[in-house]
Amino acid sequence: MLLIHQRLAELYTIGCKRPLTQAELTEQQHCLHANAVYCWEISRLNMEEQLAALTADTLWQQDIAAQLQEVRISGKAPRRR
Repeated sequence: MLLIHQRLAELYTIGCKRPLTQAELTEQQHCLHANAVYCWEISRLNMEEQLAALTADTLWQQDIAAQLQEVRISGKAPRRR
């Protein structure tokens, strides 16, 4: 879990108890944006990994697996080569 996911859970819980402040709403939007970018990147890499497997390109598949690991840990994709 990334910190943005934890903060989204906190903001959701706060929002269930009281209306969020403008600053909290802004922070929630930033977290939602970062989460969307994260999800799309994971999805792209998963599709590329499937393509690498279907074409039996093991080097590419290993590279993608390493990229997926980095995204899951840091939330950011490494620069494309």
